[in-house]
Amino acid sequence: MFCPFCSNEETRVLESRLLENSVRRRRECEQCNTRFTTYEQAVFHLTVLKKDGREQAFEAQKIFRSMERACAKADAEAVQALSKKVEQKVLAKKLNPIPTTEIGRLVLLELRKFDKMAYMRFASIHKSIDDPKLLKKEIEYLR
Repeated sequence: MFCPFCSNEETRVLESRLLENSVRRRRECEQCNTRFTTYEQAVFHLTVLKKDGREQAFEAQKIFRSMERACAKADAEAVQALSKKVEQKVLAKKLNPIPTTEIGRLVLLELRKFDKMAYMRFASIHKSIDDPKLLKKEIEYLR
């Protein structure tokens, strides 16, 4: 690590702290004795496999937006927490690319516990439910 003040290559780590998704390190330059902080964050390039075969970059914001629409009048912070859970489950799968069907399944699992109507709204789109018999079957599944 280079010192941002004197560009010396020799620095030492004084303290490390784990943050939510990064590491904070307090460092000191061995030449000028100046202290500074660095943040390290892992970079991953997760891709999503769409139903039509295309691949695109994973965007956690899309999960939040779709869950927000399904949850209608729910508190934004609660929906944010739910979408964060889904994002963590997606990352834990360690699939690259991960199919959109799998992401949808994970969203449905969380919505089922949170709000049954939100589950139905999301399921009707995700599962392409356009037949009343399929809708009835999905309602029976919720019971």
